[in-house]
Amino acid sequence: MQLFICDDFVIQGEKLIIREQPELVRQLRKVLRATPGYHFRIQRADADLRYEVELEKWTDTQIFSTIKQKIQAPSWDKKLAMAIALPNKQEKLELIVQKLTEIWVSDIYFWAAERSVVKALSPQKFERLQKIVQEALEQSYGRKLPKLRFIENFDEIKHEYTFISFDLWGSKLQLGNSPLGESLLWIVWPEWGLTQRDYDSFWKEVQVLQLGDSVLRMETASIVWAWFLSQQVK
Repeated sequence: MQLFICDDFVIQGEKLIIREQPELVRQLRKVLRATPGYHFRIQRADADLRYEVELEKWTDTQIFSTIKQKIQAPSWDKKLAMAIALPNKQEKLELIVQKLTEIWVSDIYFWAAERSVVKALSPQKFERLQKIVQEALEQSYGRKLPKLRFIENFDEIKHEYTFISFDLWGSKLQLGNSPLGESLLWIVWPEWGLTQRDYDSFWKEVQVLQLGDSVLRMETASIVWAWFLSQQVK
């Protein structure tokens, strides 16, 4: 059953009315070929409750439906975050945030290493990433949208997480080991390496671990290690 993430709806008794959403109307009519009686689910971005509704009718911008049942989104009280060094290619970053959303990463931070060519995200690129995250959540039936944020300094968030990173010389870690903590932040290093200034920005706070003997590409490492850490957070 199709899930939509949307904040622009109101509930009137047993009716759910989606307002000012021409793109959602288009998707129902043209892509899904929905007709009255079609069932779908809808959820606000920051909410845990989903509504299964039955389509009644639509206009060019509004959708009228009847609530059939209320469903609690999957329980996930763990806090798993990623801090991703900005890569040179936007496509790589888009792939990473898409997959991290599917793995239920709760917060995604972006940071610029000293050698980063890209030093910031434009409003247009940030909006594009938010759209990708929303589509990934709808596809994967995740819990809620991860928060996206650019940070200038790790001091901004060092009291919120246990910092984790991976390298071949780190402490050996295997699946099934004792949980690492309740709130983890994995720092994803840039593929071109870190400078001393980068190290100094977080080194005292980070626990370096080893997971296998392969040197992985940034996007591969992000997906593999995010899944691994999701199994370790308790």
